[in-house]
Amino acid sequence: MNPYEVLGVNRSASAEDIKKAYRTAAMKNHPDRNPGDHQAEERFKRVARAYEVLSDPSRRDTYDRYGTTEDPGSAAGMGGMHDIFSGFGLDDALRAFMENFGFSAGGSGSRVVQGEDITVKVNLDLEEAALGGSREIEVEKNTVCSECSGTGADKASGSESCRHCNGMGKVSSIRNTLLGSFRTVTQCHVCGGRGTIPKKLCSNCRGRGFEKRKSTIAVDLPAGLSEGHYIRLRGQGHHPGQGGVPGDLKLFINEIDYGPFRREGDNLVYSLTISYPQAVLGGEFSVPLPDGDSLQIKVGSGTGAGVRIKQKHHGMGRLNRRGRGDLFVEIDIHVPDKVKRSEKELLKKLEESPSFKIKRK
Repeated sequence: MNPYEVLGVNRSASAEDIKKAYRTAAMKNHPDRNPGDHQAEERFKRVARAYEVLSDPSRRDTYDRYGTTEDPGSAAGMGGMHDIFSGFGLDDALRAFMENFGFSAGGSGSRVVQGEDITVKVNLDLEEAALGGSREIEVEKNTVCSECSGTGADKASGSESCRHCNGMGKVSSIRNTLLGSFRTVTQCHVCGGRGTIPKKLCSNCRGRGFEKRKSTIAVDLPAGLSEGHYIRLRGQGHHPGQGGVPGDLKLFINEIDYGPFRREGDNLVYSLTISYPQAVLGGEFSVPLPDGDSLQIKVGSGTGAGVRIKQKHHGMGRLNRRGRGDLFVEIDIHVPDKVKRSEKELLKKLEESPSFKIKRK
């Protein structure tokens, strides 16, 4: 794979153009933005490696000459052309990303463990969706152990220094890559970066640092929600225990019961069915509102089917904005399937009346 093609730049691109292209591609494909997406992870590694090559004038010049980062005349290049993307792992890509753009890795080489997220599907009624409100959500989740406070250790016995990392919480190793040898500092897999391990496991959580409990969480619902929307509550998900931080609780708006209304963006449409005489003569009619109240509206004489009467600011709340949409009362005229003989005679007389004659253009 060509590093220029990976970053989407041509061979004459400036250093600034290359850096800009790398930042855009790296942010788009970063693992934190694409959890569980292995294809995005591979793209992230490739763009990081491509930038490592093209941002270094010497490596870029070598690649432009020979199609590799190794000089074919050197010992490393004697075996033929190498794939410049081979042997470049996710750790290398993340390290390069943090070094190039000044992101902190925590300073200690340890990574804070985050608990899993919880997704809960909820169904809303129209008033909740249109005007907002509050909900109490009951979830069963992993919470920090009440006995050991999340350490995983028996209170009486306590903890001791981790022998694998000598209490440092991190271990270092030398890794050989195409860019040379690098000293890599990683979190200790034995103590999870804490530097200590329990002498005896907590009997309540069996050393996990968390226990399963039911919790009731109050959720504020903003006005203007729609199906498919997520509400994220930070830190309300599963707790991983042993010094980690909880994941998030995500509320997924599954269905909204709009009742007699139809939604069009921030607006609501209510179909008002009136009789033919009412359409001719006009009148006042009661229409429902999203909050369960009602409103009297006036339908003018001679109103035809399909006419919409706007009622301002009686529609859906505007999500993350002020104000509300409008309510449109759409007129539908009832035409009876059957009529009595006396009614038919009246209709015939009306049909012959000049007012009911259809004027053809």
